[in-house]
Amino acid sequence: MHSSFKKTFFVIATLFLMSSCKHFNGYKIDGTIKNGDGIKVCLEDITTETPTVLDTVTIHNSAFKFKNYSSKGIYRLRFGDDATRSIFLYIAPNDHIVLEGDFKQLEDYTVKGNKGSVSIQQLVSISKARFTLLDSAYSKLRAATPEKKDSLQKIFMSEKNAYVGFVKDFINKEKNVDVACFALNYFGPMMQDEIPYLVEVIDRLHKSAPDSKYIEGWYKQMQQYRDAIVKENEGGVALNAQAPNIILQSPSGDSIQLKNLQGNYVLLDFWASWCNPCRMENPNVVALYKKYHDRGFEVFSVSLDANADQWKKAIAKDGLIWKNHGCDFGGWNSASAQQYHIESIPSTYLLDKTGKVIAKNLRGEALAAKLAELFPQPAIQ
Repeated sequence: MHSSFKKTFFVIATLFLMSSCKHFNGYKIDGTIKNGDGIKVCLEDITTETPTVLDTVTIHNSAFKFKNYSSKGIYRLRFGDDATRSIFLYIAPNDHIVLEGDFKQLEDYTVKGNKGSVSIQQLVSISKARFTLLDSAYSKLRAATPEKKDSLQKIFMSEKNAYVGFVKDFINKEKNVDVACFALNYFGPMMQDEIPYLVEVIDRLHKSAPDSKYIEGWYKQMQQYRDAIVKENEGGVALNAQAPNIILQSPSGDSIQLKNLQGNYVLLDFWASWCNPCRMENPNVVALYKKYHDRGFEVFSVSLDANADQWKKAIAKDGLIWKNHGCDFGGWNSASAQQYHIESIPSTYLLDKTGKVIAKNLRGEALAAKLAELFPQPAIQ
């Protein structure tokens, strides 16, 4: 996980941030920010595609104040021109919000005056601590020697599951529906693996609060996402169809063919060294390969890399121990990607023992559950 990913993860993308619109009078924000004198603070309405600045003040003697009319919902305080230095607040009628922090460590702020704002602060604080553990586990796994890969993969998957579990638990328990929606952003790059859960949550929240424009924005976003997933699943090679053969060269220069793996269940995995979601999913695939390989599970990896060295280094660094790795260095124009109509990665096909497609785009827990179904535990005698 790179620094740019961390920045993106902890500074929530404003694309999803929509709020409701009942007007009220009299909110007040009193802020105390150490080491921030001279910094401009912008109060922004993030209900529009481009954030709208409602008011701007300058920190003086470590203090700033806002007093204005607005709509209740989630707003952003942006400190300076860098959007990564932001604090999100839930503002409701007649609130007096008191905010304290240090400009050098802005994410460690404290807030009182609104339960929703307090919940957001707790989400930021706890997720930061948990994500630090996840990031550390991922970094150690990427740098691990082969003999340490197994143990570090287990640690990484444990931290990943713990983090995702925390976000889900927060969402399920949070009573403020807008704040619950806000927390969905904290899945970060793992969001793609949680689309079914996101759709279920948004449908539930939308039903309970149909007038919330914040939730409405998410609802529309999920509808678009759902349509895209349906289109993706309907495109390419259809379910129950015979998977076309793929012939590629391995890192050692040998010819490999997909059809040669018939007789096994096969995960056909399209990925690339430069694809962060692919790299994050790799430990899960490695763990499942080790668990089921001896029972007839194979992986056939097709890379969309254009650089051979980067491809080979990623295979080694991620510990992708199966033999069938192929690449023609065509990138998105790869013959195999064109053949399977690949428009995004990671993208996967699960094939049965005869080479027919039985599932598409399974990742994370969904892939683990499907393989557990295909390889049930032997009955205890």
